[in-house]
Amino acid sequence: MKIRIAKNSGFCFGVKRAIKMAMDKSEKYNKLSTLGPIIHNPQMVSKLENQGVKSIESLEESSGEPIIIRSHGITSSTYNQLHKMNVEIIDATCPYVKNAQESGAKLSKEGYTVFIVGSANHPEVKAISSYIDGESYIVKTPEEIPKKNFSKIGVVCQTTQQFSKLEAIVQKLIHQSKEIRIINTICTATTLRQESTRKLAQDCDIMIVIGGKNSSNTKMLAVISKEFIPTYHIETENEIKEKWFKNVENIGLTAGASTPDWIITNVYNKIINLLGFPSGTVNNVEDIPGY
Repeated sequence: MKIRIAKNSGFCFGVKRAIKMAMDKSEKYNKLSTLGPIIHNPQMVSKLENQGVKSIESLEESSGEPIIIRSHGITSSTYNQLHKMNVEIIDATCPYVKNAQESGAKLSKEGYTVFIVGSANHPEVKAISSYIDGESYIVKTPEEIPKKNFSKIGVVCQTTQQFSKLEAIVQKLIHQSKEIRIINTICTATTLRQESTRKLAQDCDIMIVIGGKNSSNTKMLAVISKEFIPTYHIETENEIKEKWFKNVENIGLTAGASTPDWIITNVYNKIINLLGFPSGTVNNVEDIPGY
């Protein structure tokens, strides 16, 4: 029986940075707010709330306390509103997301019709779109591309998208303009996490994907894994069912970019206990066998 974890599982650079900023500021202030969840992990958001960092959905809920901009970023209009409120702004926007915002704005200023590859309802994509002044489209599949030609096309991407999706959309856009410029804004950590999940899934009987049900990058890991084997997307160890491991020899674990280490460790230990090997439990993610 093997239980292994994919490389690059858990917090990415941008999430670590955002959480550290929130933790550090919570020691300085009694009250802080994040505009929307700082990351897409309910357990981490709850932990921060216990330390005085509250998630609010609108600026109307603020009472003048410092505001943390979440890792996914916010729209330009919301940013302008914040400045007018004269509150302290703590910008925890992931640098990769910030790059996507700036790239979209740059392409727009240079006269390109900008295509954003991603999910229209995702806060990161809404933020990227808000920095584009000219004509723009948000597309998730080639079928969503308008059936017309453009003089100049520029392309940016939601940072957590699969490269294959970007590639498929670009392949279609090439035929709809004589000039096309692509700025690949997919996060390197996202690509590495997806690749390692894909490799592990092909060498296991089942995969457990750990992370927020509202996390785009975690859901993508589940989609990738399901291409090969039965896959279960869970948020915590409480969702694990013993029947999943019947007649199973190789178990794979992977976790989204916003999944805290302690949740990954709890999941591993729960499986170890269910399988009857309590002496094999670990205290740190680094102690889980890798792939």
